Amino acid sequence: MPTGTNDVTGSGRAGTTARTGAHVRARQRPDTFAVGGVILVLLLASVYVWASVLAPRGRVAAVTSVGVKGHCESGWVVPDSGDAPIPMAGRPAEAVLGSGGAVTITVRGLTGDAVVLEPPVVEVVSRRPALPGVFLPSPCGGAVPHDVLTLDLDRPTSVLGPDGEPAKFPHRVSGTESGHVVIRPVSTTDDVEWRLRIPWTSGIGSGELVVDDDGKPLRTTATSAARPFCVEEPSSARWVSCSK
Repeated sequence: MPTGTNDVTGSGRAGTTARTGAHVRARQRPDTFAVGGVILVLLLASVYVWASVLAPRGRVAAVTSVGVKGHCESGWVVPDSGDAPIPMAGRPAEAVLGSGGAVTITVRGLTGDAVVLEPPVVEVVSRRPALPGVFLPSPCGGAVPHDVLTLDLDRPTSVLGPDGEPAKFPHRVSGTESGHVVIRPVSTTDDVEWRLRIPWTSGIGSGELVVDDDGKPLRTTATSAARPFCVEEPSSARWVSCSK
């Protein structure tokens, strides 16, 4: 199961210091130039320290995992290679997350300050017709958990809460404890590449958390163009052709 790790920095950058060179001739006034040089160095050092305080680095870390949950709407779409059974062992090769799967975002502050996540912005990178192939459903172990947020990729304007209303933000993560946000992306017609951009604040720092799949866009496809396989019963150890 692929995971992506993001170290997030502030919106500003503290970092470049200018190098200056001064050539002092013997007949000029070296003491004045020397004092001026010391003052210049102190001023540059003060500016650098102040900028470092205003733009801290490495205040927030996040890990993204892509997977399925124990309900029948969730699953994978894989290339169609015939009716041979497919072992149910983690994420199958070349699998794309089917509509109704889960993207889990684990956020942790790195400084002891609380991290406040603002409402996420949905960025659609590409959109194409639903991916053909074979749909491998998750075993039907229960309903969609109540605390999962829904992202409607057919109308990607906001992340919705369990009641269908816009999800409640800001979301607060205390100190260095981990906080979890589970997103359920859905689409009825398309194969969509997407990512989330979540503004955050922590102490005097602020920035943007980019949620993706280890540097690549996340990808979710409708299952309408894929023929379904079934979970083999009673072992639930592999997927088999439903016609068998």
